[in-house]
Amino acid sequence: MDLIVLMKQVPDVVEELVIDDDGKALDTDEVMYIPNELDEHALEQALLLKEQHGGKITVISVGGDEAKDALASAVAKGADEAVYVEAEMEGQCDNHKLASHLDGIIKGRTFDMLLTGVQAVDDIDGSVGSLLATHMDLPYVGGLAKVSADPGRRVTTVEKEFPGGLLGEMEVTFPAILGVQSAEQPPRYVPVSKVMQTKKTLEVEELGDELPEVSGLAIQEMVLPEPAERAEMLEGDGEDVAARIVELLQERGLL
Repeated sequence: MDLIVLMKQVPDVVEELVIDDDGKALDTDEVMYIPNELDEHALEQALLLKEQHGGKITVISVGGDEAKDALASAVAKGADEAVYVEAEMEGQCDNHKLASHLDGIIKGRTFDMLLTGVQAVDDIDGSVGSLLATHMDLPYVGGLAKVSADPGRRVTTVEKEFPGGLLGEMEVTFPAILGVQSAEQPPRYVPVSKVMQTKKTLEVEELGDELPEVSGLAIQEMVLPEPAERAEMLEGDGEDVAARIVELLQERGLL
């Protein structure tokens, strides 16, 4: 099988986020980037499919130099081909623009399944997978917890998570675009030393082009969250705390 996986670098929300001077984007010089967690699950699912059925995995990452880190990690884990699409996002590239750009990059490539994380922490106008499927006129299913394949019949059977703990099983014909919520097992660990060694010898197909002039939204302003009032800590013994809880509930009309 021929599989394509989209890998995206996203801001590390554990670190402090700094807004650019224009107030409409994050300051990319002050942001730490890490691979999107759900894209890591999409890669893991692709690696499992390759182990079961054979084939080739092509990983595509769009962005600045940080995108090459995601490619090196993917190849170190077992991907076969890396495609680096140079495009400086400058904090303003929404997913409509990214999907349109990827459409031009992927057209002409044959594949059975394209896997990507169902969402990312910086998605604000929809998921890349569903938007790309619209461009390419291909079936899309997102929120997946399991992906199996029958290459002979050229179909994939997927399990989609629904609210309330429900799972739906669907059969989708090749080629298809799939949004992975979680792989069948946690993403495999690869030592940093192996990633660094892979990065030194990594052969990538480098592509670069101007981003298309399309946009799904216009950012007016970005602001940091305002701190809320601090919680009231109840002091005293058990009876005092219980009495204060009853008092608070009565004040709010809950008792």
